[in-house]
Amino acid sequence: MDQHQDFLSRIGRVSQAPKTRLEGMGPAQTRTHGRNQRLTEIIERHQAEGVHGRAYTGDPHLRLSLILSYVLAFAMGGLAAVIARVLRFQISGAQALGSADADLALDVVIAIFVAFILREMVSLSAVKRMGTQFAGILLAFVTMHNVVHEMPDLFSKLFSQQWVQHVTDTTEPGTLYFRGHSYHI
Repeated sequence: MDQHQDFLSRIGRVSQAPKTRLEGMGPAQTRTHGRNQRLTEIIERHQAEGVHGRAYTGDPHLRLSLILSYVLAFAMGGLAAVIARVLRFQISGAQALGSADADLALDVVIAIFVAFILREMVSLSAVKRMGTQFAGILLAFVTMHNVVHEMPDLFSKLFSQQWVQHVTDTTEPGTLYFRGHSYHI
């Protein structure tokens, strides 16, 4: 019974605390909370200025960071595509599954997974950048053979000499390679 009485007296003391002291209290601002507040302010500023569909003419630092974020997302997509191909080769050791469509589908799925991990590592979680990242993935997949033709030594270290030989034998430099077909650019 004494514990119950002590509890009720503590509740009474807390309820009688001055209101001004409690007004400043709240959750501690974490890094994520602060980032979310800044993003909310940026979105509200964009909506207030009506920048949808037009070039942003406000703060040049904000504009530069926006452009750099798209460039970073595109580069991360390309990097994710290369990492996906390396992972698939290291896991399977095979040059192809037999179908160009199946190879491309598997590579894209792995690359999207890798891109998600890369995006989270650098806190690039905006939805707009996901499309740019995907564009980087696709461009890297259709042009990677051109880089293999230019730098076969580097790719023989990442993959194998047989893989590089297979790529250089089955593709032509200066083309886009999509679903087993080459298109001259």
